[in-house]
Order: sequence, then structure tokens, then C-alpha cells
Amino acid sequence: MNSITERWVQTCRRELLDRTLIWNRRHLLHALRVFEHFYNGHRPHLGIANAHPLHP
Repeated sequence: MNSITERWVQTCRRELLDRTLIWNRRHLLHALRVFEHFYNGHRPHLGIANAHPLHP
């Protein structure tokens, strides 16, 4: 589980935090929620038939 978490943190830092100027904690939490939605829903996946992780 640690490797999965480390990969998510690296991806989050590389794709979101390195490109975004965060103003305060509220802005950080909002940006992370939006990124999480993008990461789990809109990002193309390399699974079977490019299915989203939460959908069959």
C-alpha cells in the first residue's frame, strides 16, 4: 500500500503542485479535491478497455 500512496503523491506533486500557486489551506484542499476527481475519473487508464477504476 505504501508504494501506491507514494506514486499518488509523486503524481500529485508533479501534475498539480509544481504548476499551481497555492494561496492557503482552503485553496489547497479545493485543488486536491479537483485533482482527485480528475485522477480517478477523467484521466485515461491503461486497464481493460480503459475503464475508470470505480466503474465496471
